[in-house]
Amino acid sequence: MFDYGMFKFSSKEEVFEKSERYWNPGKTRFWRDAGIDLVIDRREGYELFDMDGRRLIDLHINGGTFNLGHRNPEIVDALKTALDHFDIGNHWFPSMARAALAEALVKVSPGFDYAFFSPGGEAVDVAIKSARYTTKRRKIVSIVKGYHGHSGLSVATGDAPFSKIFLSDRSDEFLQGQFNDREAMQQALSLRDVAAVIIETIPATNGFPMLDHGYNRAVKELCQRYGALYIADEVQTGLLRTGQMWGW
Repeated sequence: MFDYGMFKFSSKEEVFEKSERYWNPGKTRFWRDAGIDLVIDRREGYELFDMDGRRLIDLHINGGTFNLGHRNPEIVDALKTALDHFDIGNHWFPSMARAALAEALVKVSPGFDYAFFSPGGEAVDVAIKSARYTTKRRKIVSIVKGYHGHSGLSVATGDAPFSKIFLSDRSDEFLQGQFNDREAMQQALSLRDVAAVIIETIPATNGFPMLDHGYNRAVKELCQRYGALYIADEVQTGLLRTGQMWGW
């Protein structure tokens, strides 16, 4: 018996059965058909233990989700302490916790005056909407094989495998260019109708190709020249993943 307090399972096989029935049939079958019968149980730092007790080193860490490891003791302690006093709060009123966190973020984010909080992938949607509001333009430029999420606007910045299945691939407001092609980027921006360029600081989803020296800085300068904003997607490179707080 695997008893986790709030729920329990008689076996790993029961987890597979319920996962396939109630969660995601295709993904559950995919891994089993591939011979990978992993159901993650305990997690500590950069180690995983499956329900059979096998110890694994996690080299994936879910993109940027676990930059600080699984169940990082400092984060666990902070969450427990916070829940003794706070809850999710009320976004209409000033908040002690939000004010303190915003101050801490701004102080480690050169060039920024404010921090705006957003859940998960919606941060990209907020960035795109903010760029459109500020510039009064609609077009967004992303990079071929880039990936910025599956929410309403962000999915349109991705390649066809991400955008087509959600019918978000036919908008002339979302353009793509080849990575490291400065000339194509200048052509796209020179019409002065682009609200923003969005780029992963290091193109993780594209397999970590090498950036030409100064490419990101050149794109930022082109944005400034033609009145567009530069959105640095730091999901995978932020929070010390590059050796410093942010990668931009």
